[in-house]
Amino acid sequence: PFLMKLQRFCRSLAMPTFAEKAFLKTCSLPASGKTIGTHSGSFQADEALGCWLLRQLPAFADAAIVRSRDAAVLEPCDIVIDVGGVYDHEKLLYDHHQRGFFETADGKPGAATKPTEATGRWKTKLSASGLVYKHYGREIISQLSGTGAADTEALWSELYDQFMEGIDAIDNGIEISDGARRYKESSDLSSRVHRLNPRWNEKSDHADQCARFEKASQLCGAEFLDVLAELVESWLPARSLVQAALEKRSQTHTSGEILKLESGGMPWKDNLYSLEREAGTAGLVKFVLYVDQAGMWRVQAVTVEGTLFENRVSLMEPWRGLRDAELSKISGIADCCFVHANGFIGGNKTFEGALEMALKSIQAASKSGGYK
Repeated sequence: PFLMKLQRFCRSLAMPTFAEKAFLKTCSLPASGKTIGTHSGSFQADEALGCWLLRQLPAFADAAIVRSRDAAVLEPCDIVIDVGGVYDHEKLLYDHHQRGFFETADGKPGAATKPTEATGRWKTKLSASGLVYKHYGREIISQLSGTGAADTEALWSELYDQFMEGIDAIDNGIEISDGARRYKESSDLSSRVHRLNPRWNEKSDHADQCARFEKASQLCGAEFLDVLAELVESWLPARSLVQAALEKRSQTHTSGEILKLESGGMPWKDNLYSLEREAGTAGLVKFVLYVDQAGMWRVQAVTVEGTLFENRVSLMEPWRGLRDAELSKISGIADCCFVHANGFIGGNKTFEGALEMALKSIQAASKSGGYK
């Protein structure tokens, strides 16, 4: 009956099926009786998420949260995050504010003092949640999703890319890009958690702040589950299909620079990046071909990893914004349908036509030394 009530509660919140199952898994764990220590006062997404992550583990299931900056109050806690000025995995102390701290998701502990010295792939300094994820993330993913070792490792990396790294960067004051901002972004998780704090002119006490912290922690957990669900139920199944296409790329064209997919709707980009890195062919594939729902063959440029709009190679500039007969005449390729004004995607009625559009664009890029 208790689990049925929990299930109905989840459905009343319109939680996705994956999140519902994960929630029930966590609720079914025996209470650990442990305490998690973190700082009092204003809270941020990193420690709110870090506490939620720890509570998903059998070792810290249903753990009480102690919020204080008093070392004597925190000392009895079983684990302490985001306060105390010490990072010591053996002692279960995970702060990131101390002078000289520079740990990354996959870097060798203590090896770096700045991004250029980071030994792993990622160069972003960890926050409290990043430290929790570094040491416990794989166990948490396996606990919530039931994946095996290989899939868990792939999910751990992708989840850091898509979700965790941004929280680390924001908490450590790292700008998303160099130069002046073109617009202000305040819909991100860190901003939404910040808005759960009492306003400067709003009455609040420690009990109220702790209640608000619990709400923030649950918000962070729901976001984590949303991203994990997308990866487990969509990204991971697509991975094997992208892997197969990558292995057969020379059958599409001998250059190996063009990929043919069964469906363009699958999340292929991030899978392609990681699979290319694993194969030692990063940056090789320039275009992906697939049939859309209307039966048109699409030719889509692969973006440079880490960018939203910069393509490895774009469709040729004279074609951009043209359609149908006019496009076929200018390109010299039969059955063209369109090329987007920005050159990132086009269409043709046939596979052969889409392939030729990709090949001509690659050849033009080669001749110009990096045509975009």
